[in-house]
Amino acid sequence: MDFTPDATAAAVAEATQEVVGRLAPEWTDRFTEDGFDAAAWQALTGAGLTVLALPAAHGGDDLGVEALIPLVTSAGRGAVVTPLIGTLTGAVLLAHSAAAAGRWAAAAADGGWYAVALGERGEALGAPLQTRLDRTSGTTLLTGVKTGVAFADGAAALLVGADGGTAVVDPRADGVTLTRTSSSSGAAEYTVAFDAVAIDDADVLAGDATELTALYRVFLAAYADGLLAGALAMTAEHVTGREQFGKPIAAFQAVGQQLADIYVVSRTLNLIATSAAWRLSAGLDAAEDLATADYWLAAELPAALRAMTHLHGGVGVDITYPLHRYFSLAKDLARVAGGPLGALDVLADVTVEEAACS
Repeated sequence: MDFTPDATAAAVAEATQEVVGRLAPEWTDRFTEDGFDAAAWQALTGAGLTVLALPAAHGGDDLGVEALIPLVTSAGRGAVVTPLIGTLTGAVLLAHSAAAAGRWAAAAADGGWYAVALGERGEALGAPLQTRLDRTSGTTLLTGVKTGVAFADGAAALLVGADGGTAVVDPRADGVTLTRTSSSSGAAEYTVAFDAVAIDDADVLAGDATELTALYRVFLAAYADGLLAGALAMTAEHVTGREQFGKPIAAFQAVGQQLADIYVVSRTLNLIATSAAWRLSAGLDAAEDLATADYWLAAELPAALRAMTHLHGGVGVDITYPLHRYFSLAKDLARVAGGPLGALDVLADVTVEEAACS
């Protein structure tokens, strides 16, 4: 396997870094009424980065997962809070369905966004889905409840994973109820209930939600990879410049050991996310890599951010200090993944199943 980014991925990385580098986030901002950084979203859409996965016929560039990973990673590195993950997930899926793209792609091309409704109460990502797509008497109905749906209100469409397929749903449709829930970062999240929502056959993208689940999880892992790398760079700069007893605290053995441990976590998460993206792009089974990534971001990511907060001293817990947003986003990601125990259960199921098949 060769994880070296191709020319397209390198170009996406360069363009994203330029856009993200120009952003000047207000670290105390609790976001707009949409629940995200509107200025950052305008910068990403204005640069044409959010539609890269759409078909060329709808204003996109037909880019696949591997080429999009640098975009998501750079957004994570800058702790950029936007509907990017849901929009890229939706765009990749719509690119595989001409009928659905014709109905829903224009919204993203005009600066709108998609939201992914995948998580369920008490379940980790990758667990069997309880939400149902029922086909009876020529009618398809969607029933169930989704949690942790980021930026659902205002989205052009919801990509809903269900037992029976992936459905594209208008969040304003009859039978859809959105309830705002709290998050550590202040970013908008919702619990979304579907009460026998009628779904057009053209809006059912697949016979199961495997692709939706895989895309969403790999983009979450890439964002978490960038988030940890960005926080680590900030922490390394801080301990190098802060002096105690006449020398930088980075020179103290205990500090160096903690940074080394965090670096190992960061590089491991990077490897897992890169491997998962490569396997998906190559059409290979990425279930074990995705489950490992979920566990890593649920268990190791928050622990690494706690350690870095400690290394920054009292300023690390100040809400006006940039690291606070990184830590808050890490906690949100861990919850969305299902928490350490839930993610570990999914990983155990995957590894046992693969061992039984080998």
